[in-house]
Amino acid sequence: MGRLRRFYYDVFSNFYDLIIDLHASDRSAALRRFLVDSSGIKPGDQVLDICTGTGSVALMAGEAVEGHGGQVVALDFSHGMLKKARRKRVAKGRENVHLVQADVSRMPFADKRFDCVTCSHAMYELTETARKKGLAEIRRVLKNHGSFVMMEHEIPEKPVVRFLYHVRLTTMGSRKNRSFATDERTELRSYFSDVIKIPSPTGRSKLLSAKTKNADAATSQK
Repeated sequence: MGRLRRFYYDVFSNFYDLIIDLHASDRSAALRRFLVDSSGIKPGDQVLDICTGTGSVALMAGEAVEGHGGQVVALDFSHGMLKKARRKRVAKGRENVHLVQADVSRMPFADKRFDCVTCSHAMYELTETARKKGLAEIRRVLKNHGSFVMMEHEIPEKPVVRFLYHVRLTTMGSRKNRSFATDERTELRSYFSDVIKIPSPTGRSKLLSAKTKNADAATSQK
């Protein structure tokens, strides 16, 4: 990631939680709880939360996997975001959540390391190249029969908000992100199986759930 992009997110970390809460109507964090509950993670699982931002989902996941050695790795390329996440982790005493600064397109983890990978309101802001590399990396680090659960914004209905949404898609990601955001399932099926879409309780976000393809199926599609 470029230095300017990293600097932007370091600054944006000061407003990130407020923006997500307002746009997704999630002031009570019920939407993030919905993501964690829908992931099916359980005590003892190993979870990776990518583009973790200020760590809200990672900390909830840490609570869900607590016991039997359950651990959560919260990954983000922004030092500012991780600084906010670290404060939250200390405040909650969540010792089984570990913060890692790295790029999703080059994750420093062994193959088949995690039971589940989560991502909240971030995938559409990656460039097309970074997103595709990131999806390949997610598939690599997931265990057999592991799951990938991501949440994204629905396209806003109000014209002005929809315009600003598309501007952000284009400026932070790429023009091709508009087609990805319209129906993520098409691209996800290139990397995963059992891809399903579930509306969120607020109606302003959507949940995408997928499973890792077995080795034989992946090989046959090449």
